[in-house]
Order: sequence, then structure tokens, then C-alpha cells
Amino acid sequence: MIKKPTGYDEAAAYTGEFQQLPKGKYVCVIKQVTTQESRNGNLQFVLLYDIAKGEYKDFYKKMFESDKAQNPMGAKWRGVFKQNMEGKGLSWFKGIITSIERSNNFTFQWDVNDNEKQMVGKEFGGIFRRRQYEAANGNRPFVTELFQIRSVAGLAEAEVPEDEVLQDPPVGQTTPVNHGTPSAVGDGFVDIPEGAGDEGIPFM
Repeated sequence: MIKKPTGYDEAAAYTGEFQQLPKGKYVCVIKQVTTQESRNGNLQFVLLYDIAKGEYKDFYKKMFESDKAQNPMGAKWRGVFKQNMEGKGLSWFKGIITSIERSNNFTFQWDVNDNEKQMVGKEFGGIFRRRQYEAANGNRPFVTELFQIRSVAGLAEAEVPEDEVLQDPPVGQTTPVNHGTPSAVGDGFVDIPEGAGDEGIPFM
């Protein structure tokens, strides 16, 4: 006879399954905004977001809560978008700001203290694609990532990109030729301290 352990009914069930956001078009909501210096020394616009409506509403919040239950000190917010603000990235950055302004019928106020907070709670249209990458164990899984930011109204005419698939390496080469083109998503998640709530998910 197997006796039910104390606290079994209240415990979270860790099945090892990982739900992935399907590629497509979503209305997203901004949770936090900041700027940071990239590894190459470029100024980056960093945006934390979540899905605002529909079947996958609060997708990244639920994922973070699940990660925190399993690893309280190592949980990271996965809905992160990064865009260079200088040089070749300037026009793309202006497009993002314009899309957010149009989606919410407001004008962003530049050069004002704490103006990042103006964007919190604002919506934008997100186009999500699937990209294949090579994992440390040699497997090639897919990840769904925010590929482009549009206005909410602009989602209607937007197209979802085809999956980006790694090329097979030449004979005798163990690593793939193409590891995937760099995207505005960046290369990491953002650490969220214990106890962070919806009203202010703080950056490190």
C-alpha cells in the first residue's frame, strides 16, 4: 500500500512537460522597460512583456511562477525583447516606439526622469516565429520568440515568418554552419527577484 504523502494535494506537479507558445500574432502588454549596454558596448532598449489577451493570456507570468516553484533563486522572466538603439538599430528602435504610441494613442515623453514607466501597461502587436537552435546536448529544438513589434492594428496585415531551421553541417564538420541569424530577442532572460508582482517586475 502506498500512503499519500503529507502535502500531496497542495504540491505542484512537475511532469517535465514544457508548454511552448505557438508561433503567430498576439496582443502583448509591457511589464517593464529599461536600457542596458550590450556585450558589444551598444545601448539596448530592453522590454519585458506578456501576452495580453486570448487563450495564452499571462503566458510568461505562468511560466515564471512555474519556474519559481521549482527553482526559486534561478527563475527568470522569459518574455524579453532587446533592440539596439544606435547605428543600424536606430530605425528599428524608432519603429518600436512608434508602434507602441499608435497602439495606445499616446506620445512618449523623452528625456524625463523615470519615463520608462510611461510604457508599463501599454499594449503592442507581437509577431512570433519559431527558431531552431543547437542545444548543449546536440539536440536541435525550436524556440518561439518575439520576432517583430507592430501596432495592434498592424497585426491584421502582418505575416508570420516561416520557421528558421538550422542547416546541416558539411560532411566531417560537427557544428552547424548556420546557428540562426541574430534577432532582436537578444541572448538571455531577465532575473526577477523573489516576490516581484505584476505592478513592478524589477530588473537586476
